[in-house]
Amino acid sequence: MAFNQTVLVRAVITTAMILFAFVVDPLGVRNAAEKHYEDHILRLWSPFYTDDVSQDVTVILIDDTFLRQTEKYPVTYRNLSNLLRVISAHKPQAVFFDILQHYEHSPRLDRWLKTLGSQEFPVFMSSDTDYDTESILSDETSLRYKISKVSQLTAVSWSGYQHYYPLYVDWNGNKSETAAMSLYQVWCEEEKGRCSSLVERSNSFSDPMMVQWTNKFDSKQNNYFPLSHECGQVSNSQFSQFWELLKLSLTQGVQSDKTLDEGLRQRCPPFLSVSAAKLLESGALKSESLRRAIENRLVLVGYFLPGGTDIVRSPVHGSLPGVYYHAMALDNLINLDTDYWHVPEKIGLFSLSLADIVEILVQVGVLFLVIWYRYTHLENELTDGETLNSRTQIYSGIKPTVCIVALIFTSVLVCHFILKVGAPNWYGLLMILFLDLPIFLFYFLEAVKKFATNKANRIREKVTCYIHSIKTLNNR
Repeated sequence: MAFNQTVLVRAVITTAMILFAFVVDPLGVRNAAEKHYEDHILRLWSPFYTDDVSQDVTVILIDDTFLRQTEKYPVTYRNLSNLLRVISAHKPQAVFFDILQHYEHSPRLDRWLKTLGSQEFPVFMSSDTDYDTESILSDETSLRYKISKVSQLTAVSWSGYQHYYPLYVDWNGNKSETAAMSLYQVWCEEEKGRCSSLVERSNSFSDPMMVQWTNKFDSKQNNYFPLSHECGQVSNSQFSQFWELLKLSLTQGVQSDKTLDEGLRQRCPPFLSVSAAKLLESGALKSESLRRAIENRLVLVGYFLPGGTDIVRSPVHGSLPGVYYHAMALDNLINLDTDYWHVPEKIGLFSLSLADIVEILVQVGVLFLVIWYRYTHLENELTDGETLNSRTQIYSGIKPTVCIVALIFTSVLVCHFILKVGAPNWYGLLMILFLDLPIFLFYFLEAVKKFATNKANRIREKVTCYIHSIKTLNNR
């Protein structure tokens, strides 16, 4: 079919209008859709994230059982000292307390500070970078000053990163590590062969992280934390788990809420999780089970309270205590190092990141091809009366489909292996292809229909001719 300048102009104008809507993002529809797609991708990808639960990270939860036994909230300095003393007895790599302490609230603060300062391993305490200003940290009478002298402060709060996890944040005019990055640095000291160099780290961890979640869990989880369900061995393969998730994801409209919740939500925690009450039991200092859970591991301690505000929303598990967000980001660094899923910085007039630009280019390319194809084959064929032969129609439907698949596949490879960005927009690209297929397949099916009809007619003619020949011979 000859090149038509009018069709080209119409396709460009239509594509430009769609591009404008994409960039302007009226009512935040694009961002909301991307977050929705991202959750689906992270959930579907969870069986392949790792083959097994992490053996490097343990989470200790200060739960209702612990608070009922100690009868104090917030947890007193005496009880915090006891917790750290038991943890210390089992020789962890490092400990992080996801607990903000701004004001003295109970007796025995001196004991708590002494316990913090006497450890042979790094102890990290949570810091709100907006609260911990230079004036606060230099005031010798403030609790923050006292804690900073016997432990290492690490950032746990930030703004401007949406739902992503930054590895460095601005703090008092400097770049400071967040909790996951601080713990990862400790882990790298023990596992130098599995970590990037210091130079690579400084250059490769500036982008925030799109945290990938695992659906794996520890088979001995029920021995450490009271759960209403069993967390035993899983016999399904990774592909079987993926297939079950995919089936439920594609049929959500016809599934009950209970079925979706049971099928899409993993109820067991993504790390070996220990109730803090276990550390108060008699013999905890010499407990073999606690030793297996803590020894040579990175231990994160946080609250798990019904109705609490420190909650993270996992696309795999639903609502979890906020400490798991730091633990999961840490696990991403341990498993992926610099290959974690990056969230590039937004730049320019429209605040678009490199990932956004790649997405726009791919989607514009796909949409232009669809619009050009529609105008060329539908408009011209109807108005000009042009009719393509069957073979040409078949190729006309296959070629753009192959081009779009190749374009999407190429963008996936570029994003994953070169840009190291996550997969939220791949889902959208596949949806575009899925929605565009009827346009291409209409002509393809019409061509197949004509081709099959012609073949049937030829066969019918041959059969008729053959029968006629036999009758002629019989008449002789």
